[in-house]
Amino acid sequence: MFTKKNTASLIKATALGLAVSALSACGIAAPKSEIAYAEATVQSARNIGANGYAGMELERAKNKLDQAKAEMKDGNNEAALRLANEATAEASLAQAKTEAGKASAQEKQMQQSMQMLESQLK
Repeated sequence: MFTKKNTASLIKATALGLAVSALSACGIAAPKSEIAYAEATVQSARNIGANGYAGMELERAKNKLDQAKAEMKDGNNEAALRLANEATAEASLAQAKTEAGKASAQEKQMQQSMQMLESQLK
């Protein structure tokens, strides 16, 4: 037999259950913008020549980006977000290594030019 107290408790428990279910089903939104940013960062690294200076980092970034897309497609948004952020970090590292490699090559070329000039002055 249902009493007012039992009915109120049952309604509260049902409402609580529905609220928890709704919140857990929501999770996080699909990380579309993070994946787009990771794609842009990977493309930027390619454009500046990261294949020649930081090929391993660029390859890891591409792999993580592909994994992020697959996770998002499967509805695993948390994993997709993490992988997209990791892809962005790897691509940024590839960019930094590429810029450093280019600067080092330029410095070496400048030193060689300086040596040639010094030898011509002697």
